[in-house]
Amino acid sequence: MIVTRWRLVAERWESTWLGFIIELPGCQVTGCSLEELVTEAPKAIAAHRTWLCEKGLTAPECLTDTVTLVEVAEASSGGRGPLFEIDQRVITSQELAHALEVGDAALADLVALTDRAREWETLPLDQRPAGWTPPEIVRHVAEFDRWYAARLAPDAGALALPEDPLLALRQAAQAFVSVVRAWWAVWGNRRVEREGEQWTVGKVLRRRTGHLREHTEQLRAWVTCTERWRSV
Repeated sequence: MIVTRWRLVAERWESTWLGFIIELPGCQVTGCSLEELVTEAPKAIAAHRTWLCEKGLTAPECLTDTVTLVEVAEASSGGRGPLFEIDQRVITSQELAHALEVGDAALADLVALTDRAREWETLPLDQRPAGWTPPEIVRHVAEFDRWYAARLAPDAGALALPEDPLLALRQAAQAFVSVVRAWWAVWGNRRVEREGEQWTVGKVLRRRTGHLREHTEQLRAWVTCTERWRSV
């Protein structure tokens, strides 16, 4: 696939900026300012395209490598993210399929990294990365997949997840994909409000796919620390 430009949308949160590349589901960039976000975007794009190639997925080509900031919006109180105009576009079957393929690849990464970090409990406390443990990370991702599904179909929020984090991850992902496919087929780009936040299938895919990729980096830090400790 060839695109004429990379389109960047930017969310301003309380202490950071978060950007998404529309043509590359799962490609996120963060910064302390809008200027930093725009500056860092080409690096994030290059890294994401490399990852896509490694996974055997289509990596779109850009004719100019130009990054165009197309929308900027502030998150509202209570952690409610904005709904961009571009989130309200009609999602094609190709876009839907690609976003779900990227999500599947990110999930496979999460599972593989969790396995590589399975000896995390042997790490001394001073050798551990800050933040959640691997099981907590995986559980969080599973719960958010369920939450994202419930943005479209509220009944999905009642899905009972297994105690095992990896089983929970798989079941939540399956539920998410089923909900998104069904919603897209019936309602298309219909806009809904959940708990004071506006959603479309485009926004759900943008946020969910980026969230999966975000947490692979957390698990990668655990793998690095675990493998370094084993080699001592």
